[in-house]
Amino acid sequence: MNIPELLANLTTHYNALFRQYSSRLSLTAPQAFHLLSIPVDGISMSGLANKLGLDTSTLTRNIQKLEKLDLVRRKQDRNDKRILVVYLTDKGRGRVEKIEESLLDLNFSMMKYIDLDDQENIPEMLEKLVWAMDCIREE
Repeated sequence: MNIPELLANLTTHYNALFRQYSSRLSLTAPQAFHLLSIPVDGISMSGLANKLGLDTSTLTRNIQKLEKLDLVRRKQDRNDKRILVVYLTDKGRGRVEKIEESLLDLNFSMMKYIDLDDQENIPEMLEKLVWAMDCIREE
């Protein structure tokens, strides 16, 4: 298999597993991705839209749904009232912790199928892939 096929398969399998874990927490996969993308100190709506690769109108609808679930809140920026910043609520932070725990469980489950020598290279290779993707997105 070539690299594009492998990446497509990896993405497909990971997304399917991510959907399963998200649904156990009564979330859709996109909702879980949104929550995981919000830093502790918040993020502007435009920054989050860029990070997720969404247009602002789609993000606004998605964030409104998360607000109704009391997982996030939006607040005007202190310095620039035109900017809306998204924050996790206490309930949202709790949900993120559960998502992260599930993802750690998934990682441990996957590692039992991979030789120990190969496991050592995975974090470094993933970091390089993420960096390369960031570079491409910034072009």
